[in-house]
Amino acid sequence: MLVLAIALIVNLATVRAADATGKIQPTITLTADRNPLDVDHRTAVVTGTVTATMPDGSTGPLTDQQVEVNPDVGAGQPRTLTTDGDGRFSLAVTPDDRSTIVEAAIQETDRVAAASAPQLWLEVRQTAARASSCEVTPARVTKTTPITVTGTVTYDTGAGPVPLTGRNIVVRDDKNFQILGTAPLNAAGAFNATVPITAEPGFHPLHVAPDIPSDDLYFYPVNCGNAEGKVPVVVAPGTPRFANFSVAFNEPHRAGVFGAIESPLGPNGEVLFYDMENLPITIEWSRNGRTHWRHLGHLISMDNGIFGTRDRGLPESESDPFPARAGYFRARFGGNNFLYSAISPVVRAR
Repeated sequence: MLVLAIALIVNLATVRAADATGKIQPTITLTADRNPLDVDHRTAVVTGTVTATMPDGSTGPLTDQQVEVNPDVGAGQPRTLTTDGDGRFSLAVTPDDRSTIVEAAIQETDRVAAASAPQLWLEVRQTAARASSCEVTPARVTKTTPITVTGTVTYDTGAGPVPLTGRNIVVRDDKNFQILGTAPLNAAGAFNATVPITAEPGFHPLHVAPDIPSDDLYFYPVNCGNAEGKVPVVVAPGTPRFANFSVAFNEPHRAGVFGAIESPLGPNGEVLFYDMENLPITIEWSRNGRTHWRHLGHLISMDNGIFGTRDRGLPESESDPFPARAGYFRARFGGNNFLYSAISPVVRAR
């Protein structure tokens, strides 16, 4: 009996409160069929539901009620919609910004009190436009010369890769932070960009990515290196130099050799190539130091470019000292993919 009495008191209080205004008290909620949106789903259907507490305390959908809906607060124009037999209204919203606020309100009348819905925030999610399968030819350049970069750009919003079209690819030399050129993406998202590059000695990592501005609504660019973990690189060879090349007759009839082959330096004195290990060094001898150079043997450089024979304090070397012949010695390197050939200063030994 006590519980029943409390319930009656509450119901009477509700009815009396509603009767105090004599108006219908509406409540509005907003939902979207998709949120966030993306490049493949650019439009959301926003549905509003209006329920009401009647003056007699009963509740239910509020039908045939006009609602002012603003699909883009701060930029859009409000629209007036009318609820259906279920107290619902709907509209399609296509945002033109990464965040769009939708509002809905009912204006107060003699019959209905004012109400507004909690704001609905629609978000647009950017999708990665990934450059991949990038190939560069030639990968070794020796002058200011054109290179050709090929690859594809795709995006994926969840249904599998889709070619990106209607955009350009940008090729940039990240050694000098210089844009080399652009090329269009075709209907398959593929590109073939032929651009010039100035072959200053050193490795030139390339930034290859779709040309997408930072404020693009639907995409953000991902370059080949970030997409595949492998940055396309062009190498422009440099000329190494020999340092501290010397020959000594340390044992009877034996000539010990010592020296180092060093990386070429950049314009600011920086080391251009750190991989100076396992370079084949040829040791040659001439009676007059000018002509008729004869091959004596090979040495292999260590990780710091040093090379030499065991008797010169390099136990790692597998080479025995060379024959001791009075005359002139030199070291020669034949070149590889990133270094030109080089010859040491001539050293006289006797």
